Amino acid sequence: MKQSQNQLTLYPTPAPVMQEELIEQSLLEEIERACEYLYAPHGTLDDEQREQIYQHFEQLFRLMNSSYHVELLLVPGTLNWKGFWQALHQFFPQFAWIKAQTEEPKYGRQVYRFDFVPLFFREEGFPFAIHLEDSLNQQFPTATENTLERAEQLLLELAEQHFSEGIVQDSQPEDPVSNKEITKQPQESAVRIQKEEVRQESQSKARLRAVNQKLELVIEKLELSMLYSGIQYFDQKSTEESDWDRRIKISLREYTYLLQKARFLEQMWHLNGELVNKSEKMTVTGNKLVYERDQVKQIKANLSSRDIHFVLYECQVIESRAKVHARPWFRKPYVKLMKMDYDNLLSKAAYFDLLQGENSLMERMVREQQDAPVKEAQEVG
Repeated sequence: MKQSQNQLTLYPTPAPVMQEELIEQSLLEEIERACEYLYAPHGTLDDEQREQIYQHFEQLFRLMNSSYHVELLLVPGTLNWKGFWQALHQFFPQFAWIKAQTEEPKYGRQVYRFDFVPLFFREEGFPFAIHLEDSLNQQFPTATENTLERAEQLLLELAEQHFSEGIVQDSQPEDPVSNKEITKQPQESAVRIQKEEVRQESQSKARLRAVNQKLELVIEKLELSMLYSGIQYFDQKSTEESDWDRRIKISLREYTYLLQKARFLEQMWHLNGELVNKSEKMTVTGNKLVYERDQVKQIKANLSSRDIHFVLYECQVIESRAKVHARPWFRKPYVKLMKMDYDNLLSKAAYFDLLQGENSLMERMVREQQDAPVKEAQEVG
């Protein structure tokens, strides 16, 4: 596919003032429109809710302008900006589109900037908030690639659908001498633009490598943290409590989080068994975290596969006894359940973390064992 010479970038700041303002909409009215779209699955906004939205975002923007903007760089041609403006509302309904601007072409490029506020719906606190990645994840929940890159690609495709490329011809008589200078300037501009694009791409790749390295370290620390927290939980002495039947209140988020781990515990158990067999067949030495892995073996020895298979039934019983309270507006949802059931979920979640931490450790060790011959061959070569 032919690579486009047009460029589009999203910036987490308001656009600077430009020469020509194409359109400007009311900030709070557009935010209300986006909030109404977000709230549609839950019903229709009433007057009191709309007033709360106005007050909330008016106070927020009084402190700081939290809008973003799209910068569009186009080769010489004509952009049907009205059609593009409508497409923005259609394909990105969770964005409150505020303003469109442009100015005279520079360096062979026509510049357009479009201000917007990326809104998303959340379960806790005030239900509407501003965050680009969260808004995109809600609008494109099935996207497998980076949602930010996907959004920029989609925006550029929409712009090019409303764009007609073509250089505007000058109606004045041609001067052979000045004509050479005119043709030379666009060529020089194109070279400068190409060099700048190469430089930016190189910097972007370098930043991406650095981010990936940091991410790997964070993931490794997280995996070890899960392993250690699981060990620490089971190291605690269990005592029989007299208030086991007391009903306690926890957040719906915590309840859902613990219940999901409990439900997937059996799958994690089977995966753990496969990895243990695989690591033993590959004669992976336990020179890393030997003491911790021995502790994990002791903990697993206290639970049988029969106990694991009983987990799903226990989850069903806990769910039948728990009382979920749907959140009224601007209140956090919560769940009431017996302390015995809560402790049961905590135990299963800790065991899930323990197995997942050990699985991650074994996967890394197996991967290193598999990669070792390749590295040795490269070094010899």
